[in-house]
Amino acid sequence: MFENLNFGSGLSEDRFDEWLESGRQSKIRFHYIVILWDEIERDYRPVYIIERAELEKYKDYRGVGEALVAVYDLYTESKIM
Repeated sequence: MFENLNFGSGLSEDRFDEWLESGRQSKIRFHYIVILWDEIERDYRPVYIIERAELEKYKDYRGVGEALVAVYDLYTESKIM
């Protein structure tokens, strides 16, 4: 996944599926997963979000050494951003 976005590497489907499952199984009722590219670590990382309103801060997100890759609904697996 995400091989064509000019990041250092792609994200494996298995790892992505593990992140989805981890978010669903959490005792905290997460609803969304934000996938970020960490330029320092040269790797993807997940951020779990509870409410849709929290996603607004990621709309034009550019953290220090980080870039927004995608946002998904944990339960429908549909891409939001």
